[in-house]
Amino acid sequence: MNRGLSFAIAALQALIIIATVVGLVVAPLTLAWFLEGTGDVEWILALRVAVYAFLLACAVPIGFADGEIIGIGFESFSLTALPLGLTGLIIVMAIRIGHRLSAASSLWPAWIGGAAAFGGISYGASLLVADSAVIVGTWEPLYYPAIFFGFLLMVSSVAGKRYELFEGANGEEARERVWIRNLFTTAFSKLHWSIRTALNPGVRVGLSVVASLVLVSSLLIALALGFGWIQVIGLYQGLGLSILGGVIVTIGQLAILPNLIVYGASWISGAGFSIGTGSYVSPFASELGPLPALPVLAALPTGGFDRGLIFVLVPVVAAILATFFVAKHADQLRWEYGTRVSGALSISIVAAITAAVTVYVISLAASGSLGPGRFETVGADPLMFAGVVFLEVLIPSFAAALVIARPYSDASERK
Repeated sequence: MNRGLSFAIAALQALIIIATVVGLVVAPLTLAWFLEGTGDVEWILALRVAVYAFLLACAVPIGFADGEIIGIGFESFSLTALPLGLTGLIIVMAIRIGHRLSAASSLWPAWIGGAAAFGGISYGASLLVADSAVIVGTWEPLYYPAIFFGFLLMVSSVAGKRYELFEGANGEEARERVWIRNLFTTAFSKLHWSIRTALNPGVRVGLSVVASLVLVSSLLIALALGFGWIQVIGLYQGLGLSILGGVIVTIGQLAILPNLIVYGASWISGAGFSIGTGSYVSPFASELGPLPALPVLAALPTGGFDRGLIFVLVPVVAAILATFFVAKHADQLRWEYGTRVSGALSISIVAAITAAVTVYVISLAASGSLGPGRFETVGADPLMFAGVVFLEVLIPSFAAALVIARPYSDASERK
């Protein structure tokens, strides 16, 4: 694959991703527009909703002036929380493309072509649906998506095993892959031995705890939606929406469902979350004001000490189990460290930092403004969430690591 071909393929794939994401939103809206058939709403509204949802998924803030849409009035507000459903879809597709491009003999043309096409098409789409009531910034629709997609393309094309259509199909490996891999190898080798030996097992433990939080949160929300379907249907009926309005609300809920999973993970950890300024929900206390009539919000936990406290043990137990499971990856700790305490402390600190940084990033993306008024503050507090998870991983992981990081005492143990 030469430079020109890799440039063209990346640009084409960028177009396909944008068309796919926008199409997933605009297709059901178009169908609802045809079925409703009153003529009160122009079709361009469906395209605007799809494009603005795509831009928000690429971290472009969307501002709205005072107005009314599908019969619902609202005050001026901004949307800053990413709809992680759409963002996750873009990430998955971009990673797949980047992995396939790893077979190319030169990668930088693909990076430039993909980023330029993604940013350019996003900017063009924002101009196409421009509306005086919606503010997306002058250049944000250009460089935010370009940086977002370009970064994903670069990382996925240099990380992991090189893509190979069939055995022997690949030629010389791209210099960019070799250079970046050597750069990281050199940087890793220059780390202090105390960090280098604890990095692999510690990162595994930290990510395992975050995965456990997300998994349990997903199960709780799924069960809440399943058992509370009558309440969900009642909320839909109470909204009194038209067909188009109902489709828009449903698509919006699907897009933010992963955000709610992040809020649930924060609740499980004990850090809690808020649905509007002045509100707070955690296993220990609950202070909720009026909630928007979104049916999916019926799935969120609402606090309560008796039923909520037990969930705080989830990250603690996950940290203990994950630490024991990575024992085979922590064998070098037994050679390098002279005491149990120093070895256990090293792996637990790395695990706690990994988990804290991960939840900070995902809660930062999932939280922000989701509507007008008091709903400009929605989601988990990233710093609080990260701080709580840090402690919940550090202490139990340290206790468990005291066992697996025990230094070798004699030659027979080293066999």
